[in-house]
Parts: sequence; C-alpha cells; structure tokens
Amino acid sequence: MENSRIIKQLDITRIKDSKKVLIKDNIINEDILKIYINNDKNFEMVFTMTHPKALAAGFLFTQGIVHKKKDIQDIIFDEEKRECHIKLNDKAKERLNKYKKGHHIKGSSGGTLLQEKRIILSSDHNDMISITYGQVLSLIKMHQEHSLLFHQTGAVHSAGLCDPSKILFYYEDIGRHNALDKLAGDTLLNGIDTQDKIATLSCRMSLEIIGKIIKTGIPIVISNAAPTLSAVQLANEAGLTQDDGATRDYFHVEDEQGRRYWLYRLGLYGAGQQAAPRWYLHGLFA
Repeated sequence: MENSRIIKQLDITRIKDSKKVLIKDNIINEDILKIYINNDKNFEMVFTMTHPKALAAGFLFTQGIVHKKKDIQDIIFDEEKRECHIKLNDKAKERLNKYKKGHHIKGSSGGTLLQEKRIILSSDHNDMISITYGQVLSLIKMHQEHSLLFHQTGAVHSAGLCDPSKILFYYEDIGRHNALDKLAGDTLLNGIDTQDKIATLSCRMSLEIIGKIIKTGIPIVISNAAPTLSAVQLANEAGLTQDDGATRDYFHVEDEQGRRYWLYRLGLYGAGQQAAPRWYLHGLFA
C-alpha cells in the first residue's frame, strides 16, 4: 500500500531547549484487518497496512491452524474493506474449530503461547548456514537502516529474512507479533526455504516470539534486545536432535569490550562422541 495511507502528518507541539516549537510530524496510521475463513469472520486484529495477506496467513500458521501452503486453497485481500478472505481445506478447518474451542494463554508481549507439542529443529539446519561475527554486525546495521517506517515515525517493529550477507525481505508493523507473522506468512505463501536463513528482529526475544521463530524453521535469530529465560529454555529444548542425541547448551558471553553474545554448544565433551562438540553464534545483543 502507498505510504500516504500508512503515514499521516499532524501539527504537534515539540519542546526544544525549554521552548515550544510548532511543527508537522509523521504519525503512523493503524487499521483493523478482518479475517474471513470460508465466508465466516473469525479474527480481527489491529495492524499497519502492509503485507495483509502474509499477516493473515502467518497468523494462522504460527497459531497452528495452517501447517502447509496447501492448507490455504485461496486467499484474497479487499483493500477498501480491509478484509482478507481465506479458503481452508478440510484438515485446516478442523484445526480452526479446535483452536476456537481451546484455551489460549496470552503472552507477555501480546501474543499467545503456542499450545502444540515441542518442535525439534534438526541439527542438519546448522550445517546449511554459518555466519561470522562481522556478518552479524553488518546485518544488525542493515536491519536498522532498512526500517523506513520507523525512521519516519519511530512507531513500528520490524522483522527481516536474511542470508548471511544481506536482507532478502523486510516486514514492518505497529505490533511485533504482526511483523513476525508477516515474515512467517510470506515464507509460507511463496514457498521460501527457511533452513538456510536468518531472522533479524527489533523486539525482545520473549517466549512466544522464540516459539514463532522455531515454528518457521529459521535456525538463527538476531535481535537488538535480550531474550527471556523461558525463551532460552525453549530454544534449548527445540535444539535437541533426534538423529544423534547431541545436546545444546546455551551461554551468555561478554567480552572485554562489553559486547554480549548468545552462543550454544552442540554436543558434550567427554561423552563418547567421535567428533568434538561444535560451537555456534546464535545471537548478538546489540
């Protein structure tokens, strides 16, 4: 959508050097997205008017209603009415009915905790991608520079889908969960392989945020904010592999310059393994 529909200019009074200054400022606009499933209105959410189809699909995916692209038989967005009309197959409709009847725990940052059984990420993901410290810093800088709506308004969160050298796709929204759901929905609808990708986020890594990242299959996440203990524990559990029984242990490390890292070790020393444990950079606290 055009930025003119997302950003409005208002006259405001700003205090500068103890004086009132009248200026025009950019203010982010919000709207309500209505999600119709098989002709019935099921959900409404406040959103920033970008990537509406990805947001609707991503929400259904991260909540466990949609598992694969084929679960969505059709998806249409009516811009004037702010309505997203989705047709689900029979299996997804059954999951929707179960979701609507179920009990949902509201997360600390506005999302809902995922109620599905633990998701295990294969250790094969780690062999498909590697990233250097310099690339981590570069991605953080690119993420911050990429957020045009934030630079204009200071009022949105963002999520980026990256490879080690660049940002491939970028999503912004007033809600942190919406930004991540847009990423999840776009990868789902467009069949993007996430096993060799990296997610960059503007928000703290809470339990429900990390749960959604794990669900997308993205093996590395970078944020400018720290994780919660529950989020680290969930990431640790998801990192247990079924192939060789290797264990992940997570560590917060600070160097002499005060830079903080989120590392994990895959495997154990002296556990009868032929190969030594491998160490990975899982995130950087900027």
